[in-house]
Formats: sequence, structure tokens, C-alpha cells
Amino acid sequence: MNKKIVLLLLLCCTIPFLTACSKAIDILLQEEEDVTMTTLEETNETSETNAEVKMPESKALSDSFSPTDLFSTTLFKDDPALLQFAKKVEKQVAQFEEHFEISYTGKLDFEDFEVQLNDLNNLITFVDPYTAGYFLYYEWVAWETDNGYSVELSIQYLTDAKKEQKVDQYVETFANQYITKDMTDFDRAKVINDYVVQLATYTEKGSTEGQSVFELINEKTAVCQAYALLTYRLLTASDLDAKYVYGYSEDQLHAWNLVNVDGNWYHLDTTWNDVAPTEPFTISYEYFLVNDEKLSQDHLWANENYFAATSNDYDFMHDMWYANTVDHVIYYNSMSDSTVYSYDLTTNENKQITDTACYYLVTDQQSIYCSDYDNAGYLTKINVHDGSEEVLFEDEVLNLNIHDGILYYETLDGSKHQQNL
Repeated sequence: MNKKIVLLLLLCCTIPFLTACSKAIDILLQEEEDVTMTTLEETNETSETNAEVKMPESKALSDSFSPTDLFSTTLFKDDPALLQFAKKVEKQVAQFEEHFEISYTGKLDFEDFEVQLNDLNNLITFVDPYTAGYFLYYEWVAWETDNGYSVELSIQYLTDAKKEQKVDQYVETFANQYITKDMTDFDRAKVINDYVVQLATYTEKGSTEGQSVFELINEKTAVCQAYALLTYRLLTASDLDAKYVYGYSEDQLHAWNLVNVDGNWYHLDTTWNDVAPTEPFTISYEYFLVNDEKLSQDHLWANENYFAATSNDYDFMHDMWYANTVDHVIYYNSMSDSTVYSYDLTTNENKQITDTACYYLVTDQQSIYCSDYDNAGYLTKINVHDGSEEVLFEDEVLNLNIHDGILYYETLDGSKHQQNL
């Protein structure tokens, strides 16, 4: 007779991911609020008053965790039956089955098997990371059989088949619209980074608390799980080999990607390349095509689960934020000295345009428009050829954007403005 084991667990799989990226994002929001309050208090001072220079938020390596706290794929090598179990579960999840029973006939004792059941979402990540993102929460009951264990699973989902059909259509449309056969691997990865960063606003307040790709493409809201899953889908749809990575940063669970560019693997963290939720047009490349050595300064992951990223070919990108690309030239604010540069992707020429600390910059072919933090954040026009400057609006501005020949921007009181170029 089978011996029933007393085991019933309610697990909210996505709760760790909900807080995964929030700590540093909250710090950024508080910093921006503090800067805003400071600026408002100083509005009666002279125009020579400088706005506080922006600096990227310093992120810390997780002190409370180690790679041994993460699932290791070496378990699949030691116990192939566990991989088969994960594949059978993933197959049911892919069909959005809510109640099903799966058997496990491997060599794990129950205590070790229980650990894997409690981490089921991450277990099937190594079968199909996108399917693993369907979970909202699950319950399981397990009992002993003659040759192992049977597990009865009840799952609630963040999404459904109809929503995922729309996601599939969205991804296909993106690839057809933005990716061409003559694009290099680098070009494809950059287009995807820029697209996801500008599409998403980091928040847990969406319909699925930021977890699902469907929420991201419809509500433009997400946390790191949805950022990384959409990035994964777009990379693979663009014929780039890619992986979904989960680990820790800032003592929180976090998710990002690995992508293969010209035969080398690199980390890509679109969540951290999105500077702040209140800055919809701002792009950073600090975490774009990063190797293991650099990323390990503030990210932690189980190395054995993923390909090694050792190339430093794109280290030149990691000083760039508040970046805007026009005709293969990236115009950006330097994180190291807060001034404005241009980098020509065709000639690999990097040159300083001005020693002005300008942010929220946008560019047409002749001029940069930005918030001049050396001059109270005034809207300033900078000639890209000689660095000459012209003040266009004597008030602190932010969130600049150019569309159809019109410059759009905001002021600190929330007012929206536009100007023909």
C-alpha cells in the first residue's frame, strides 16, 4: 500500500520577483524627488544656479545570498529523472492546465525533492524560461509510490492562451518592423535594448504586478521578470541566441538576460538600463553587453547554469547614459565626467561635444537639445559640430522627446510643452 506523505504547500511563486528590482528603483525615485524638491526651493535664485549633477545609482552585491542558494543544473546531470519531471510539468503549464498529476521516479529522497517542488517555477525555467513566467502561484500535494513520488499540482496563471497569442503576434510584428537581414548581431541587440527600455515603466502596480509580458506590451508596466522575458522573446525572434538568467542583486531576486553577439556571450540587463520610471525616454548602456567580471560587481548568479561571458569588446558602451542614437551615432552623457559626447558606431570615433552637464538629451542631425544642469536645467540647444550653445527656454526641463519635427518637453510643475524644430 502506498504511504501518503503529509505535504500541502501554497506558494506564491512570483512574490520574490515582485521585489527583485524595487530597492534600487525606490532609491532612484527618492533621489529624483529630493532633487526636484531642491530645485523647486531654488527657483528664486539666479539663473547661474546649477542643478545637481545626476549620478547613476550605486548598486551592491548581495551580502545575504550566495550561488548555492540558487538552483543548479548539475542536479539534472546527477538525476536525469528530475529533468524529465520538469519537462512533463512544463508541457502541462504550456497548455495552461490548472490541475494535473505528474510522477517522479528519480533518486532524490523526499526532503531534497520537496526543495525542488518548492522552487518549481525556477526548476522549469531551465526547460522553457518563458513558460515558467506563466505562474501566479501553485499548490501541490505529493505522496510516495512504489518507485518514487506522485505530485498533484494546482496552478493559477498570470496569463492565458489568448493573451499569449497576442504576445506572439506582437513579437512577430516587432521582428518584421525593426529587424532586417543586413543588421549585425550588435545592431539587433541594441535595437532590442532601446525598445524595451523605452517601452517599459518600472512599477508593481499593473494588472499582474509587473510580472507578465502581456501586461508589459499592453500597459507598458513591468518589473524585472517581464523586462527579461520580453527581451528574451525579442532576442530569439531576431535570430540571436539568448538565455533568461535569474539570480540576486541588491539582496533581492533579480532577472536579466544573456545574449550571443558574434560568437561571444554577454549579459544584458534591460531593467537596470531603464534609468528611472519617471524618465520614459532615457536609455542607459551601463548593463548592455557586459561580461561576467563587470556584472559580478553587483549581480550574483549560479555560473554553472550559463555560458561564460568573457569578452570586453563593448566596454566602451558602459559609460553611456541619457543616450540618443541618430544615423549610427550615439550622443550621450558620460557617467564618468557628466559631459556630452558622441560615439560613431561606423568609425568607432568617440569625441567630446561640450563640457556641459546636459541630461534628457535628444538629437536631430545638427543639434542636441537637453536640460543644461550647468545652467539651472534650462532647455539648451547644442551644435553637434562645434559645441556652441543656445538657451531656448529659461526654466528647468526634463523628459525631452522629438517626434515628427517637434520637440516635446516637460517642466517641474508637470506642464507639457512643445516647439517646432
